[in-house]
Amino acid sequence: MVWLFAIVLVYLLLLALIAWKSVTPFRTPKYLSPGQFGISQEGASFHTRDGVELRGWWMPAENARSVAVLCHGYMMNRCELAPLALLLHQRGVSCLVFDFRAHGTSRGKRTGLGWHERWDVEAAVKWVKERCPGLPVVAIGSSMGGAAIAFAAAEDPNLADAFIFDSAYSRLDTASLGWWRFLGGKPLMVALAPTLGFCRALLGFRLRDADVARALPLIAEKPSLILHGDRDSLALPSEAERNLAASGSHAKLVWFEGCDHSQGRFREPDRYNEIVLEFLSDAGIVAQRQTVP
Repeated sequence: MVWLFAIVLVYLLLLALIAWKSVTPFRTPKYLSPGQFGISQEGASFHTRDGVELRGWWMPAENARSVAVLCHGYMMNRCELAPLALLLHQRGVSCLVFDFRAHGTSRGKRTGLGWHERWDVEAAVKWVKERCPGLPVVAIGSSMGGAAIAFAAAEDPNLADAFIFDSAYSRLDTASLGWWRFLGGKPLMVALAPTLGFCRALLGFRLRDADVARALPLIAEKPSLILHGDRDSLALPSEAERNLAASGSHAKLVWFEGCDHSQGRFREPDRYNEIVLEFLSDAGIVAQRQTVP
């Protein structure tokens, strides 16, 4: 019995430690910048409504007709979507890429896994609108970044004029389980499932209440593009279908065959870019459709 008690105690302590590290993630170093591609970049700094300082790069386009706010995924940073920002900048779109709280070089010690990051998105969009008043805005998010955009837009349906959700989860509790499945398959997911309870205690909200599909109907009148791999083991394909079902008639879902989580833009970059540009052209964000060479 003593040994059994010791094993259970060690297991619970391990779960608590893993949960703690999940909400205080390792900060990925910056690994590229727009300047490396010959684009002038300016440092950006702004604060959220709860006082967290966020940092990023601002890439103003000459005679810009629109502006994009690009939001990275969990345990990533502003560099993740910098190549996409380059593509848009070349089409006359001013772009902001920034680090979420507790990521990159932004302040904050704890991530909200998308839920608290809605305040980060809100602050980022406010920042670009002050610099580019009157220009249409597109919000683009990868994984957690897409979820954060949805949550922010639910609080302010006029947040942006168009939305792109790349591999966004549908509900945070299923995505948290999916993270362990993505890293180590179903056995790891089952073993670490109790971390959800510890995360709830650390974050102060029920993970199941962070529901993207519940937020999307509030922006049903805005054009939305959902990009998803049909073999996504983190945010299962059924989650993309759930998000689509919750969206309005202006939403479109595009599958990337054989792709796991967020792999579409890496495995099929030409097709990915063409789909994004076509969507943004139809939404009035870029001047016209262009075929990516």
